[in-house]
Amino acid sequence: MKKYNTLFVVVITILLTALLTWILPITYLNGELLEAPRFQAGITNLFSYSVYTFYNFIYVFVYLLGVGGLYGLLNKTGAYRLLLEKIVKRVEKHQVLWLIVTVLFLSIVTSLNAFTFEAMIILPFIAGIVLMLGYDKITAALITVGSVATGIIGNTFSNLVQGNFMELIDSLKFTDLIIVKVILLVVCAAILIVNIILHAKKVEKTKNVSESFIVPEKVKGKVKVWPLVTILCIFGLVLLLATINWTNAFEIDFFTTLLGNINSGKVLSKYVVLVVSLLVVIGNVLYSIIKNKKEKNKKLMNKKRLIVTICFGVFALLALLKVMLEDVFNATDIMTKAIEAIKLNEVIDNFTFSKLLGNVNAFGEWGYPDYLVWMMILILTIKFTYRIKMDEVLENVGNGFKNVLYATLVALLAYTVLMLTASHPVVLTALRPLLELTDGLSVLWYPIATFINALFNTDFTYYSRHILTLDYAKNYFTVTSVYPLCALITQCMYGLAIMIAPTSATLLFSLAFLDIKYTTWLKKVWLLFLEFVLVVFVAFIIVSKFLI
Repeated sequence: MKKYNTLFVVVITILLTALLTWILPITYLNGELLEAPRFQAGITNLFSYSVYTFYNFIYVFVYLLGVGGLYGLLNKTGAYRLLLEKIVKRVEKHQVLWLIVTVLFLSIVTSLNAFTFEAMIILPFIAGIVLMLGYDKITAALITVGSVATGIIGNTFSNLVQGNFMELIDSLKFTDLIIVKVILLVVCAAILIVNIILHAKKVEKTKNVSESFIVPEKVKGKVKVWPLVTILCIFGLVLLLATINWTNAFEIDFFTTLLGNINSGKVLSKYVVLVVSLLVVIGNVLYSIIKNKKEKNKKLMNKKRLIVTICFGVFALLALLKVMLEDVFNATDIMTKAIEAIKLNEVIDNFTFSKLLGNVNAFGEWGYPDYLVWMMILILTIKFTYRIKMDEVLENVGNGFKNVLYATLVALLAYTVLMLTASHPVVLTALRPLLELTDGLSVLWYPIATFINALFNTDFTYYSRHILTLDYAKNYFTVTSVYPLCALITQCMYGLAIMIAPTSATLLFSLAFLDIKYTTWLKKVWLLFLEFVLVVFVAFIIVSKFLI
């Protein structure tokens, strides 16, 4: 029954939330706190909200399934297992340094892009290394979940967190309390690292790691690792660049300008045709030479490859001729006149990369569809690089889906609590006494109320805009100088909730995927959680002395 522990936790949380709708009247914010009669959630409501959850948050479901599919294919290559072994061999003598670098990297990246459940794409990779080093699954969960929580607490320039705040309150800026946020990021990361190291030392190490989805089977025969390393590095770098808020946070328009220039370029321009054709010809020739040398074959290349090479060779020759005539000799060549005569010049001029590629977003403006497309491209690149048959691709991607299906469903089901509290706003009724204990901003009661609110809202957009947080601050705090502190409290409480909330999609997916009981996790993380609480409340008190 351990496997289904997280499912029971989520179901109990949903039922308790539904019970609150029978006990408490609803309270909503419309310029002021307004109370209304009870609006109970019945049994059919629970099922309908589950359906609405799937409908509204299907991108979470598809993304997390995609993570499983990606690793299912990686396990098939054989190179992925060798990559894990090589990394483990390199870091075995420097395990503490590896832990420090990993936590700092994940925390800083999360601070910049505010990835929560999206960061789970790296969970199987981290877990594989951790287990092969001889540590337990708790260590892997501490690294991933802890780093995500740290990055949200010390969030700096993400569009999801800071951009949301700035949309709600115009006076807020990315640089508000930036020094405090960086200090929080560094201090919490240091505390997390110390706790992980202390926990890792207590773990009885074992080198006999059983093969599983996390630690794939050993390969038989020789498999090249460097192509996989190259692919993962390139795709990882692109994903990292795509998630950083370049334009709004850093006022860097380079990627937006670059994409605009690419989109305006002609697909059939002489330079594009020349470069692409030459690359195809040279690539085919080099591939055939290398292959024939290995197989000791005197034949230049097979018929299909020869036909493709000749066709692109003709394209390259024509494009080169056009470049020479127009750019070198300043002559209007015959091809140009022919194209104009048959009215193809308009087709060529209008056939731009923007029409060929469609709606492509610049780095810093990517959304979930872009991440999923990029993941599909990564899967196809691995398939063609390691020459995996399509039926094997589908089989292994499908196996990956199966391995993460339970964890994905648990994470998605947690959003039902959000749907419940959005449709039956009873949370604000429970928090109202805390909020009305003082007239102004209290650095004790307001954070506590905000944290409780975060327990019921697993999605940051809903959490930051609905029920409480900055919407409440705008209406009830007349001193505008406290708004940056309210924003800081909002992000810190959400970061803390990620660590322990039975509605945290990041936590629930990690626990279900790693087969860790929720109660076991609480026993291991409660001290770390209290240390984080102490740090953030000290920060609130210090900041309040300068703002209030």
